Amino acid sequence: MSAFTYRTQAVRDLAWACFSPPLLHTAQLAANADGVSDCSPHLSASRQDWLAQLDRNPQPLLKHLAGCTSRRLGVYFESLWHFFLQQDPAFELVAHNLAVRDGGATLGEFDVIYWCRERQRHCHLELAVKYYLGWRAPDADEPAGQWRDWLGPNSRDRLDLKLRQLLERQILLGHRPRAREQLRDLGINDMVREIAIKGYLFQPRGSPLPPPPGFNSQLGFSQWLHLQTLPLHLRQTQAEHFLLLPRMRWLSTAQAQPEEQLMSRSMLLERLQLPAPARLIAGIDRGGREICRFFVTPDHWPADHD
Repeated sequence: MSAFTYRTQAVRDLAWACFSPPLLHTAQLAANADGVSDCSPHLSASRQDWLAQLDRNPQPLLKHLAGCTSRRLGVYFESLWHFFLQQDPAFELVAHNLAVRDGGATLGEFDVIYWCRERQRHCHLELAVKYYLGWRAPDADEPAGQWRDWLGPNSRDRLDLKLRQLLERQILLGHRPRAREQLRDLGINDMVREIAIKGYLFQPRGSPLPPPPGFNSQLGFSQWLHLQTLPLHLRQTQAEHFLLLPRMRWLSTAQAQPEEQLMSRSMLLERLQLPAPARLIAGIDRGGREICRFFVTPDHWPADHD
């Protein structure tokens, strides 16, 4: 779990988004990732001081985030990066969510373009925050350890599909003639290509899968389980209290707020009996801090997988 212990959730999320280890090492993903690197800013002493100061007075960050009206986790994640690139003296945020259009058609969108003062280069940065649950079809004939073995909670999202989109479309957008024209209008003729993929992988309880290619071994795995297995899981977990994490609290390690009611094992079991999509649960210690997280899915998950 994240080691960031700031009191303000938005500051914890900022630190996690920009300075936690990547979920996947870009250089190990595929041949078409050649020339693409991870964007992993160093958490220097000055940046630690900056985060600590923000924790004491988070208003600049909260004001920035208030301008983000979307409730999509990916948009929130991107907004945290925008704030960092605007505030950090090593960088200058040039553009974000810059659409490339050809006539009436949108060819794609640059997530972020920034200027790196140290390298004296423009950088094209693509951002992704993903949560994948390991699952193999009973009749699968290919070897285990494939990207396609990792599904999003809704099961229509798959790691292999996301990487294909990221590596074969999004990060190559700057090569398209219309994109080059737009970049020249901004005074940009060449860019470094970078990707920042953050998130978590969840192993199936009791039947772990090999990690997918490129997985960052610095990170541990969390677990997922079907609802019918939850009573056994709760008897075996160290956590005694739990929080249902809404999507906007999926990034950094959870900390229970004084006004929040923590659930006991029996309360959690009762709460999850109602039909619901996959839910992310945080196990909470006596100090109110997350010590584990796990997904609970409907017993038929992933019935809609194809």
